[in-house]
Amino acid sequence: MIYNKHTSYDDIPYPYLSYLHSHPDRLATLATLLGMAPAPVKRCRVLELGCAGGGNLIPMAYGLPESEFVGIDLSARQVAEGQAAIAALGLRNITLKPLNILEVNAGWGQFDYIITHGIYSWVPAAVQDKIMEICRQNLAPQGVAYISYNTYPGWRMLGLAREMMLYHTRHMTDPHERSLEARRLLKFIAEAVPTANSAYGGFLKKYAQSLTGESEGTNPKLDALFLHDELAEVNDPLYFHEFMARAESHGLQFLAEAEFGAMLASNLPDEVAETINRISKDLIDVEQYLDFLHNRTFRMTLLCHQEISLTRKLRPEQVTAFYLASRAAPVSEQPDVHSISVEKFRGPDEATLSTDHPVSKAVLLHLAEIWPQSMLFNDLLTAAYECLGREADETGTDAQVFGSTVLTAYGYSENLMELHLHAPNFASEVSERPVASPVARWQIKTGLRVTNLRHERVNLDPFEGFLLRHLDGRHDRAALLEALLAGPVAKGDLVLNLEGAPVTDKAQFQTMLAEELEVKLHWLAHVALLIA
Repeated sequence: MIYNKHTSYDDIPYPYLSYLHSHPDRLATLATLLGMAPAPVKRCRVLELGCAGGGNLIPMAYGLPESEFVGIDLSARQVAEGQAAIAALGLRNITLKPLNILEVNAGWGQFDYIITHGIYSWVPAAVQDKIMEICRQNLAPQGVAYISYNTYPGWRMLGLAREMMLYHTRHMTDPHERSLEARRLLKFIAEAVPTANSAYGGFLKKYAQSLTGESEGTNPKLDALFLHDELAEVNDPLYFHEFMARAESHGLQFLAEAEFGAMLASNLPDEVAETINRISKDLIDVEQYLDFLHNRTFRMTLLCHQEISLTRKLRPEQVTAFYLASRAAPVSEQPDVHSISVEKFRGPDEATLSTDHPVSKAVLLHLAEIWPQSMLFNDLLTAAYECLGREADETGTDAQVFGSTVLTAYGYSENLMELHLHAPNFASEVSERPVASPVARWQIKTGLRVTNLRHERVNLDPFEGFLLRHLDGRHDRAALLEALLAGPVAKGDLVLNLEGAPVTDKAQFQTMLAEELEVKLHWLAHVALLIA
C-alpha cells in the first residue's frame, strides 16, 4: 500500500545528515550497561525507517562492513540519490528501498537495531502505530529500537509559533516562498512584542534568532529543515508518558534515552532529585517530571521488548568491557597525578569532573593526549601505572575507584567520558600520502558538512574542503601544495595574511602555505576524517 508516491521530500530533499545518537554502538553500549546482551556492533542487522538519502545509514555501512543495513523511505528521489552514493562507494552491505513504512511486514525478518529518526512526530497516526508494530515484530529478542519525536511541554510554545506561520502561509504553494514569508512573519512578531517582563516576547525573540543563527551555538536553519520540521503538514508532539503508553501497548518497554545524562535525576540539586523520586511511582514518572523541569522539546528514546529484565543500578565493574574516550582537559597547566591532591578536568561544554585518585587522574590525562582515539578500560589502567611508575594494584581497588569515576563522568556529560563497544578505525597521525574517509570525500562534492569516522558531523571551511577532495592516497605534501597553488590560490579564493596585509612575496607565501597545510592536515586527523 502506497498512499502518496510523490512527496514534498522529492521537491525539497532533506539534508544529508548523520545522527550520532542512533549509531548501533550507542544503542549497544546503553543496552549492555542496563543488563541486555545486544548483538555485536561489528556483526549486526540494522533497519532505518525514513532513511532519506542514506545520510545516516551509509556512513554506518562503510564503518561496519560486516553488518547489514536496510533503509526505506517514501521519497523515490532521495532513495535514488542514496543508491547512487552506495554504488559510487562500492558498498555491498546496504540496501535502500523506495517504500512506505506501512509495507514492512514480518517477512522482512528480525533486526538487531531499528532506527526511526525525525519521522514519528511527522507522520499520521496509522503510520505511528505501524512504527511501534514494526519495533515489536521485527526487533530481535535482544534488539534495541531508537525513535525520536517532539515532546511536550517544550513544544507548546513552539507550536504557537508554528500555527502562526502556517496561518500566514496557508495560501502559498511555492515552498521557498512559504519559508521566506514564515520567517518574515516570525521576525515581525518577535520585534513587535516587547521582551521586557514578557516570557512570550522573550521566547519569540530567542526562537527567531535560532532560525537565523544569531543565537549562540546555532547555525541558520536551512529551508529544507525548516519546511520539513516546523512547516510540515503533520507535526504531532506528545508527552513522554503518552509515547510510552503506546509503546507498552505493543509489548515494548523503556530502555533509556540515547543521551544518557539527560535521564539522570542525580544531576539535579539534591532537594530537587529527592522530590522527583518521592512523587514518582516508577521510572516513567521520573522521566516525565524531568521533561516538565527541563521544558524538553525533543526525545531520542530507546525501546526493547517487555520480556527483558533490565538492571538499572550501574556497577563500576561493568565498565571494564568498554572502550573509553574523553575530550576533557586538565584545568591546571601542571596537574599533579602522583599525590592525592584534587585535580579538575573540563570538557568543551564546560562540564567538570574533580578527582583526587592518582590512577583516575593519570587515565584522564592519557585520554586527553590520545583524543579522539579510545582505549579499553584495562589498557588504560596499564597506561596509568606506567605514567605513575608503580606496580598494578592486585586488590582491584584502583579499578573499582576508576570505574566509579568513569560512571560519574559519563552521567555528567559525554564530553567528560564516552563509553563504546566498538572502536572505529581512523588515523591519529598524518601519513606521507594521507587518505580521507571515502564517505566524507563523496559528501564534500555537495557541501562543506561531512560525517567523520566517529559518525559525527564536521563542518569544514573551503580550504579544508579542497584538501579533503585530494586526500585519496595519491598526493604527498608537494602534490597537495601544487594543487592548492593551481586551484584556490590561482583563482584568488585562498589568500594568506601577515599582520593584516596579504602576503605577496612568492617564497614567503609558499612557506606559509606549507605550514598552514600541515596544520589543516593534523586538524583533519584530530576530527577523525583520515583513515589508517
